Amino acid sequence: MEANFAAVVFFAIAFGVALSKVFDRQGGHDTSFIIPFLKELDSVFLTIINWIIMCTPFAVLSLIASAIGKQEDLADSFANVGYLVVATITAMALQIAVVHCLIFGLVTRSNPWHYLKYMIPAQTMAFACSSSAATIPMTLKCVQSTNRVPEPVARFVIPLGATVNMDGGAIYFPCACIWLAVLNGIDPDIASYFLLVIISTIGSAGTAPVPSASLVLIITAYNTVFNTTGVPEGFSYILAIDWFMDRLRTVVNVTGDTVVAGMVSHLCPDGLHETKTRHDSSVEDEPSTDEEVAKVGSTELRL
Repeated sequence: MEANFAAVVFFAIAFGVALSKVFDRQGGHDTSFIIPFLKELDSVFLTIINWIIMCTPFAVLSLIASAIGKQEDLADSFANVGYLVVATITAMALQIAVVHCLIFGLVTRSNPWHYLKYMIPAQTMAFACSSSAATIPMTLKCVQSTNRVPEPVARFVIPLGATVNMDGGAIYFPCACIWLAVLNGIDPDIASYFLLVIISTIGSAGTAPVPSASLVLIITAYNTVFNTTGVPEGFSYILAIDWFMDRLRTVVNVTGDTVVAGMVSHLCPDGLHETKTRHDSSVEDEPSTDEEVAKVGSTELRL
């Protein structure tokens, strides 16, 4: 499987390089028929994906109904799902209250709660849309409203963090995999926990900042660690609660981005903050309306 994937990637790279060379020889893309073909093929695939998305709620409902129908004790099954939710929420709360706040306080020597109170709109937006990428404008606005993070730092750290900083996902993946393992009668050992942490930490960085993008990684991590194949039994419960857990993961991800932005700003040279201050003061000194410009001009004429 891995060899076939590597062969496909190699062929795609070689095909792209060769296609670029041919276009350069022809002097442009106007005479090419491959580019319109690829664009049309992209539209076809996009239409099929939209059909799949439209059918997803019915498919998830069917999976949940099938899983519930196989259970003899529904109360115990729902209690097990509740344990997963409570364990994940507890871990995420500790991540924000202990890890984020502790590191922020040690680095900046300031109260982290005074900084995080400005992030409530960004956290609310993250919970509503469950997408770190869609929350970037609001996150930038909240970070800059603290008057502690210069604009260049915010515009570099926040988009980068929305792409690679997925600590919420890194917390949820081991919880979900261990829950699935126990549900399927597997007894995880210390090596399994250690390997899950490594895979979750590295794999979360490659997760797309869009809703429900981590479901595939959960299956991949589970099959890799516990040497299984296919979709594990009970994964339909993960699908059922993912709409809620994904929102919590996004809140943790966005919070981590803002905390890192504050720490990077504190560690930046003072000249960056002075440049921001001079820029703000120069903007305030400039006339903002045509009437003010006229008043300044008339004053100069009288002098």
